[in-house]
Amino acid sequence: MESASQPTAPAASRPERPSSPSTALATPSAGALARPTERVPVSLVERQTERARAQRRLLLRKIGIGVVVVALLVGLAWLVLGSPVLALRSEEIAIDGVGTTVTSEEVLAVVEPSVGVPLARVDADGLREELEAITTVRHADVARDWPHGLRIVIDAREPVAVVAADGAYALLDRDGVRIGTADAAPEGMPLVTVPLDSEATAPTLDAVLTVLGQLPEEQRSQVATAGAPNPRSITLVLHDGAEVRWGSAEESELKSAVLDVLRAQPARVYDLTIPRSPTTLQ
Repeated sequence: MESASQPTAPAASRPERPSSPSTALATPSAGALARPTERVPVSLVERQTERARAQRRLLLRKIGIGVVVVALLVGLAWLVLGSPVLALRSEEIAIDGVGTTVTSEEVLAVVEPSVGVPLARVDADGLREELEAITTVRHADVARDWPHGLRIVIDAREPVAVVAADGAYALLDRDGVRIGTADAAPEGMPLVTVPLDSEATAPTLDAVLTVLGQLPEEQRSQVATAGAPNPRSITLVLHDGAEVRWGSAEESELKSAVLDVLRAQPARVYDLTIPRSPTTLQ
């Protein structure tokens, strides 16, 4: 009798073997991969150390900048005060205002010792005082003209009249300063009849010279003599013999303009004592 065989289950229907527990534990889950790494806390000591390092770096940077600035300032000071690069050069000295009584050579003789000195160290005020010590210089202005020069402007004393003195003629400027002597009265120069060396007549002499100094050159050249018994009674005598009664030195500019108008009519006397009401005598 044939024995009945047991049917075999197909291979496809066999259940799959479960994964090994060790394999499942070794594979990290998606959630574990996405979890951020925890930061290790920095201790207070480490923070203080880093802060100290930053402060040292900042201090060193400031010290370096300070050293550079000081070096630049020292170099600049040497360039300006000690270097010949910015020294005064003789060919860079400009002189204006010299006249018949002051020459460029006289001015350069005063300035010459300063040539070669750094321009910042040139004593402009000292040079001005030395120039004004020259008798024929009324005022001097000295200014630095960077990088190598000086600009000098001279206000020279010019003679406006002569006065007889000691057998010669003293040349006087409008301030009464004696700036020269001549053996004969220069042509076109008014002769002042007020004594030169008298303290009593000094105010009168000053008033006469003030008037002559304020006259235009053309009018002054027409004056032969100028005199006065006192400062308020100045009289000018012209080369053609006409007499101009000037009065005081006040309003001399107005009196000069009025005289120009009156001279269009020849007269023996022109009275400008009251310039707004002038009179003439034929």
